[in-house]
Amino acid sequence: MHSSESRETNQDMAASRLEPSVVSRASADCATAQEVDHSPREGMKANASDHRIVASAASDRVIHRLRDEDAPPTEWRREALARYTEGHVEECRHIFEAAVDFDTKSPLRTVSADGIVNMYLLAELYISCIVSSQNVSRDDVEQLLGKTKRLLDQAEALDSSWGSIVGVEAYVAKGFFAITRHVTRCSCEGDELKRAEILFDAALKLDSGSPRALLGKAIVLTQHKEWAKALGHFRQVLKRAAPPAPRSGLRLQTLKHLRFAIATCFCDLGRYEQMRNALGSVVSADPGDVESLCALAHLEAKVSKDGIGKSLEYLDEAVKANQQHPVVLCQLANHAFYCGLEQSPGGHSNENNGDSSPWELATDLLQKALAATKSSKVAAEVHYQLGRLEHAQGRYPSAYAHYQKCCEVLPDHFACAYCLAQSRIQQHKFSEAITGLEAMRRCQGDLPEVLKLLTFAYLMCGDRAADAVKCADHLVAKEKDDMEAWAMRAEAHDQLCAQQPSAPKMGVEVYEHMAALLENGDGDKRASASPQMWNNLGTLRGLQGDPHGAKEAYSKGLELAERLLVGDGGGPSSLEEVKDLHIARLTMRFNRAWLAENEGDEPNYMQATQDYMAINEEHNWYADSLLQLGAQWQRMGEADIAVQRYQEAMKQSPVLATLMQAELHRNQGEYTKALQSAELAVSCAGEKQFHYAHVYLGNLYFEVACTASTRHGDREAYLHKALRNFTKALEHKKDSHYAANGIGMVFAHRGKLDFARRTFQSVMQHHAMGGDPSVFVNLGHTYLQSGGDNARKAIALYERAKRLRPHDLKVRLYLAKAHFRLKEFDRCIGVLGDATQIWPDDLLLRYNLAISLEKFGAHLVSEEKRTQRVVGVDNGMQQMNHAVQLLNSAARLFDYVYNQWMGMTDEERKQMMEASGSSDDINDEMLSASAHQRYCSDIQNKAQEELVLLQAKRADIERRMQENAGFEEEEQKQMQAQQQLATSRQEQLVEDIDRAKDLEEKAKQIDLGKNLEARTFKTAAKPRELKDKKGAKAKLQANGELEASQVVGELGPDDGADDVMADERRDKKHKKDKKSRKDTDAKKDKKRHKKSKKRGRDDDNNEDDDKSLEDGMDDVASPAQSDQGQDRNGQATQEQDVAAEPGMEESRQEKKHDKKHKKDKKAKKHKKSRKHGGADSENEVASADDGDPSDPPEQGDADNKAMEEELFGPDGDE
Repeated sequence: MHSSESRETNQDMAASRLEPSVVSRASADCATAQEVDHSPREGMKANASDHRIVASAASDRVIHRLRDEDAPPTEWRREALARYTEGHVEECRHIFEAAVDFDTKSPLRTVSADGIVNMYLLAELYISCIVSSQNVSRDDVEQLLGKTKRLLDQAEALDSSWGSIVGVEAYVAKGFFAITRHVTRCSCEGDELKRAEILFDAALKLDSGSPRALLGKAIVLTQHKEWAKALGHFRQVLKRAAPPAPRSGLRLQTLKHLRFAIATCFCDLGRYEQMRNALGSVVSADPGDVESLCALAHLEAKVSKDGIGKSLEYLDEAVKANQQHPVVLCQLANHAFYCGLEQSPGGHSNENNGDSSPWELATDLLQKALAATKSSKVAAEVHYQLGRLEHAQGRYPSAYAHYQKCCEVLPDHFACAYCLAQSRIQQHKFSEAITGLEAMRRCQGDLPEVLKLLTFAYLMCGDRAADAVKCADHLVAKEKDDMEAWAMRAEAHDQLCAQQPSAPKMGVEVYEHMAALLENGDGDKRASASPQMWNNLGTLRGLQGDPHGAKEAYSKGLELAERLLVGDGGGPSSLEEVKDLHIARLTMRFNRAWLAENEGDEPNYMQATQDYMAINEEHNWYADSLLQLGAQWQRMGEADIAVQRYQEAMKQSPVLATLMQAELHRNQGEYTKALQSAELAVSCAGEKQFHYAHVYLGNLYFEVACTASTRHGDREAYLHKALRNFTKALEHKKDSHYAANGIGMVFAHRGKLDFARRTFQSVMQHHAMGGDPSVFVNLGHTYLQSGGDNARKAIALYERAKRLRPHDLKVRLYLAKAHFRLKEFDRCIGVLGDATQIWPDDLLLRYNLAISLEKFGAHLVSEEKRTQRVVGVDNGMQQMNHAVQLLNSAARLFDYVYNQWMGMTDEERKQMMEASGSSDDINDEMLSASAHQRYCSDIQNKAQEELVLLQAKRADIERRMQENAGFEEEEQKQMQAQQQLATSRQEQLVEDIDRAKDLEEKAKQIDLGKNLEARTFKTAAKPRELKDKKGAKAKLQANGELEASQVVGELGPDDGADDVMADERRDKKHKKDKKSRKDTDAKKDKKRHKKSKKRGRDDDNNEDDDKSLEDGMDDVASPAQSDQGQDRNGQATQEQDVAAEPGMEESRQEKKHDKKHKKDKKAKKHKKSRKHGGADSENEVASADDGDPSDPPEQGDADNKAMEEELFGPDGDE
């Protein structure tokens, strides 16, 4: 970025603008326009010191006269303002000071209101002197400001003592005093500009048409850069207070200053035509106003299409008016500067006629202006132009010093601030440049020039890529067709992606947009393209896998570079540009050759080699082409020629050449030579190569320590050297993740897994390791060596490394090994199987696959033998079939590997062992492939045997299952039959219960009194009265009814009745047995006891009928029952016995046995009682069962009679 590209803006007029100076006219009859001094007016004050003595004498005469006359304050003010109108400011000041002293210091006088007005006017005059004077020191300014403040305080105190309302003059005077403090930065008390605005607003409320209040308000608005409002107030001042067409004197100066202020407002508003008119009115009033002429010259150069217009005419008039005026000198120097830019570089003249160059002339003019000026702002403009001259000539420190001096006086000078930022960037003071540019951006907004320079500064910092991206995005949003802006945006995104790998990659899209702009744009856009842009686009396309697009970009870039070098399109403007074009051309040629070498699956090595050789012939100093040629010879196996090329490249690039030489020896297994070359590279490494060289040497030492050919005693020494180099690299570059990764590798190899794991985890956090799988592989190794559940973590890390580097066989082998350790043989086989599809010719890979198949098959067989299967035979058969297939595949692979190994030459075997890194083990493993094949066959036979056993077991199980199925079918049929029988029995039982209920109902309907008279009894004994007739009756009522069997038993005259009664009792007992499930055992025993006693009484009466009691009562019929009733009763009893449940059969047998036992016992007892006497036994029996309805046989007639009387009442015959 050259300073010639920066042009002056509106702020270039700051050299001809100063803060306004004001001299107020307080009297109503002298309300003329106030002076608005926007320029230094160098010529106005030149003779002030010469007339100071004369002015003092004249004012003294007036003062003596007024004192002698004891003139009122109004007379003093009239004389002072008359002198001010004539241009005698010093006389005016002396008269006002004498008037104030005369009023305030005289003990006999009281200060009137007019006297207070004089005090305010004197304060305003002091303020005007402060602003207008250019050579007043800061101490004098502060002293004068203090004097003004005391005067204002005194006037305010007098105003208060009079009790009058503060007038306009007070507010205006205080407002200008606040503005003066703000401008001079002296004795400020807070926000003076805000205070001035409040005071002027208060004055305008009292008098909205006050010219001085309007003027003060306009000045405040200019300080706020509110140019439109300021312009409105200036116009009101011009309308209300400007004298009509003055020809000379102070009125003319006041009019010129006011119109110049209006022109300044138009300039900042961008209304250049109105600005020209305002300046033209100033020149019309005073053709010799050099500042207005210079401003018109600058304006014409800015707005004219050709960049000149009438600027030279105005400048010539200004020179004629006053060629020594500092503003004229500055304008002439500016013209000379641009003339120098149009000539040869450096601004020097091509003619050797002894004339000075334009830039030398400009320097002389500026030095004269600096010596002649009395304005600090003009001096600041001079320093800006001097800095610009130094900047254009490349003398950045000197330019920086001049820019700083200008910015100290004019901090709002935009062009100077911009050039200052440029000079800071040239001196690599990027932080200072960014600070200044950000301040400019806050004040001026998003100007394209500022955004572009700020983006460049962010990029040069190196660590502000995110800010650069934001700034570049704003830039391209404003300048959508600016090629340079898009190029900076692409570079910003590239830098951000390098610092933050997770950031979106926008570089390709940006360059593609630039290419579209060039193809669709006009000639100006194509002319703005550069070879560097096409080179960057080609590089990005190549990295994105678009070799054809990259070649196209490189071709267009080379074509553009060739065109520019021959001078087409203007050609290079300097030797630096010529050099840049040659470098860009060489770089694109090299990149195109490299692209041909790395072009997909079919690289064009021949084309790449030809391009490298052509570059080497033209530029034998270019080390990159020599290094690539060495790599090509190394690829073809010509190690000696490759070493020669590397040695030739050592002249220009010793570090890279020796490192590539070390890599060549490492690939050949010559570790001693490789270490020597790497040590040489470390010794030659500079500041930038120190880190990389030490990391490479550390990696080489670590690899030698891990090589199988290294003796065990030397390994620790190599590990120590590797650790030392990694540590040095880390000390040199604190955030070196490669060095930290190497340190972790050393500690992991030594067995310190915890420390190594922590190291690798810290390396993973580095932003640059997001796409590097090495750290994930190393961390996975530490987890895998730890064993246990950590192996699962190792698998996850290997998977991530596989995603990052899918075409790395080693990563897949590490993953398969982790699954193998966990006995996940199926997944291990899957990983190795996928790898064989990518690398089908890798013999070691197939050997590992065979080992995995063998192990998996043997594992299945051993597990099956260990499992004594009772169930799941089908699963076992499947496992054995799978094992047979696995072992068969393993045997075939072992056979293939063994045959391939035996068919190799010794050289091929050596290369394979060196590539594997375990030369001793690999040979033994390959030779043992035949033994593995035999082992697979043996295990396969065992699997077959186990399979036969499983098949036999399965057949036996099927036979048993068939038998069990027959048994189950028979049992099911039996269960169905039993269920049907039980169902039928249940139905029969229900029918029997219904039938029994019918019998009970019919028994209830028996007419007990029928044919009783016709019946004859064997005995006619006197009926015996019941002992407890009421109890018997109550018992009958409690039972509800008598059972039929009881009635028949009592009425029977012979033994047949007893048999019927016994039969009825058995029926009753049968029914009670059905209810016995719910009754208690005590109740059962009681019932049985009663029945036994009753049977005993029957046996005493009829011993001959024992047989009939045992056989049943089927053949005996009661006189009170018919044969049909007997048949129904016997049938009901039989049906109930048949309908009883099968479970009751056993219970019935037991009960029958108990009955027989009791009966025999009773018979014996009866016989014994008969021997001792029948009467006693009878009484005992009767007393034993007092409550039983059946009485002994000898009392039967009496009981029967009593029963009849109880049932039917006493007989009527009696």
